[in-house]
Amino acid sequence: MAMAMAMAITEEEEVSLKVVVNKETNKVLFAEAKKDFVDVLFSFLTVPLATIVRLVENESTMGPVTIGSLNSFYHSVAALDFNGLWGQIFKPALLRPQNKAQEFCNSLKINIDNTHPPITFCPELVILRRLEDGFVNDAETFVITDDLMVIPNTVDYSVLAQMQALGIKGPTSLKEITMNFTKKKVLDLLKCSLVSESCLTDLLLEKKPRIYRPPFFMGSAEKNSSITFKLKLVIRKSDGKVLYAHGDKYFANMLFSLLAHPLGEVAGMLGGDTCLGCIDGLYNSIADLNENLYFKSKEAKSMLVDAPTFTPRSNQGVEEELSMFAVTDDLVIAPSYPTSDIYLISRFNVSFLDVKEKMVTIGLAECFNILKAALTSTSVLTIGLAHLLSEAATSVDVSSLLDASSDVESSSDDSLCSSYATSL
Repeated sequence: MAMAMAMAITEEEEVSLKVVVNKETNKVLFAEAKKDFVDVLFSFLTVPLATIVRLVENESTMGPVTIGSLNSFYHSVAALDFNGLWGQIFKPALLRPQNKAQEFCNSLKINIDNTHPPITFCPELVILRRLEDGFVNDAETFVITDDLMVIPNTVDYSVLAQMQALGIKGPTSLKEITMNFTKKKVLDLLKCSLVSESCLTDLLLEKKPRIYRPPFFMGSAEKNSSITFKLKLVIRKSDGKVLYAHGDKYFANMLFSLLAHPLGEVAGMLGGDTCLGCIDGLYNSIADLNENLYFKSKEAKSMLVDAPTFTPRSNQGVEEELSMFAVTDDLVIAPSYPTSDIYLISRFNVSFLDVKEKMVTIGLAECFNILKAALTSTSVLTIGLAHLLSEAATSVDVSSLLDASSDVESSSDDSLCSSYATSL
């Protein structure tokens, strides 16, 4: 009996995926998945951005991954050293936010979110807590493409038509492989989904994924006069790049709040256009699935794809004396003091004569642009506020900024001003 218990403790859960591979190109054409794998894949969209940063920095088969400026932003928030409620309650909640879909994820064979819920000492609350059985119905099977689009297995889907379109003559050109996913392999899947457009192929070949960055297009949002922030941008004249910006505590709170948003909410706020690897295909294919046919409940689907109302104006948790913050182009944030400009100009090694200040007012659309740029670039302010920089002496090549924005086995710590948050 003791031996059986020991085996149960050490045995690691797995979920499997049957993939069909083109022998000639060695690329995954599609995969066949059941509920246990699909639930794990869907759960990626429930993970808050702060948790994603912590997860992708962990070692797995692939090594750590950097996601735009999220890593540098996360660590600069962690370096903020304030007393009072902000430091004791709100900062920990930003760095280790709870998963809103926890009751749907706790029953999964592999739960990628390693954030532990707060301990409750009320027996009645424990009894009332629900435990949902994942997201999709038990009997459903799905087709998953190499870029993680999820398609229900119905008569409307034709494998034969796909093979004909690809010019594949017969079954001898194909091979079937069963991929078994442990928790470490699921972490690899998460990393690949954020940076690659051929996620399953990269995992199968265990190769470093090629960073995929589609063209960056500015987002759109309804004008809302109640959501505005005034920023002072410090711009390098010679190339039009925003070096850093000064903003008040409301702007800082808008940035802080991004860490607590789940990936699916972020995709929803950006209209399914995050520019993150396979995430847009995954999100949009889930949004297209009929909630009455394939999901356990309407709530199960809404947990994955519904976008909240974005109201970043609250100053909850920020102490009154923290009135101003400085934010660098790669989202390193720290309190702003009169001497901050001298320090930052010195860190950038630029002349006072090569910089200019520009006051701008941003609204909801610019907030979304900053969010989108933060996912893919280390030049967040330059890209997200590019339409406000028309007076800069030299136009900014946005595409070049995106190409070098994220990488596997790289770190934001070598950013020019990554030490700013801990230097003041």
